[in-house]
Amino acid sequence: MKNVRCVTGLFLMSLLTACATYESTIEPVTQEPKVPPVSESTPVPRDTSQNVETRSTLPTAKPAAAVSIATDSLTGVARAQYSAKQYQSAIATAERGLRIDRRAAQLYLVLAQSYMQLQMPEKAMNFVQQGLRYAVPESDTEFGLLRLKEILQE
Repeated sequence: MKNVRCVTGLFLMSLLTACATYESTIEPVTQEPKVPPVSESTPVPRDTSQNVETRSTLPTAKPAAAVSIATDSLTGVARAQYSAKQYQSAIATAERGLRIDRRAAQLYLVLAQSYMQLQMPEKAMNFVQQGLRYAVPESDTEFGLLRLKEILQE
């Protein structure tokens, strides 16, 4: 019986010691102010002091970083498929990217190049023209699209 008390006492002392030396790694939670979500039907307050027309609703914006990462990734995959001469796969991947961001000029370039390789110059020219609408002036993409346009017009 004496041994049971000693063991129980030692167990309780070690438990208390463990609890006393335990450091919590949980950080305090800070609450951010609650902001109601903005939807397409949320009206914008009108400024009546000036005779300037304002929009009646706020546009719904896509998270730019997510769109950019997704389209950049799909652009890389489509370019790799094009380099591997998998033109149909490159077209499918580029079209998937355009469903995410219609203004990704790099994807139009991949589409135009792929259609050119598949001997479909009309479709290639279509994508060249669309890509030139969204290409950054004097960028590699714009130069690629312009070069492809020259080749197609010959």
